Amino acid sequence: MASFARKVLWIVTMNQAGEARLLQHAKDGGVNAVCIRTDNSRLPDAIGRFKQNGFKVYGWRWPAVVPKPNSQTHYAAGDEAKYVVEKLIPAGLDGYIMDPESESGSPDNNWNSAALVPLARSFCKTIRDGAAAAGLANFAFGVTSGCDYATSRSKMPWSEFVAASDGLFPQTYWRWTNPDTGRVQDINGGTPDKAADKGLTSWRRIANGKPVFLMAGEIDVVKAAEIPDYVARVRREGLDQYHFYADNASVSQANTTAMKAI
Repeated sequence: MASFARKVLWIVTMNQAGEARLLQHAKDGGVNAVCIRTDNSRLPDAIGRFKQNGFKVYGWRWPAVVPKPNSQTHYAAGDEAKYVVEKLIPAGLDGYIMDPESESGSPDNNWNSAALVPLARSFCKTIRDGAAAAGLANFAFGVTSGCDYATSRSKMPWSEFVAASDGLFPQTYWRWTNPDTGRVQDINGGTPDKAADKGLTSWRRIANGKPVFLMAGEIDVVKAAEIPDYVARVRREGLDQYHFYADNASVSQANTTAMKAI
């Protein structure tokens, strides 16, 4: 089973300035890999640039469950899997993390349906087979989603995602900026421990022996003093892997310093 890098810094949107900032924050934070959303058009070329600087590069995406014939960003699941195999793996991609979600008002990418088992199976198989065909024995594949979605979104095709995965990544964020109000709010209990309790309780029910890793976020609004608490909880679970979501211009030097200390 392939493994992910020890410390990973994620990003959502990445223009030229964002790529430069991600590289600097990755260096400042002492991370081993970056995880970039695949709808960023810079990603294929950026893979080589990050690898030249010593970082592994993963991709991630929340793909649509319905066809999107006019999409320029390979938004539908089938198009996304094809893009990963044909464009990103040849460019040197080291792994991929699938992000199935289920939110009200987003029917086109709502994975909470048992009818999507064939699509989930095909999606995962296309990417895993593509990596194998490219001779990438260490290509890592994972799945991430909401903190308690493994149980609160029980109709998702979890068995397919878990079977294909080398690791599971509940989004154990304890703080975020609410996208509807723009206000910073505590979520999932408001502390690293409470968020971890919630995520692990949910995801271990579906893990089937696969490792369940904790994610820290959103790192632009968490306190530097909370990062050691997150680290301590990871280690109490017998793990030594850390994921930080997500880089942006508001990530503080204090937080990257705390990441580097791990």
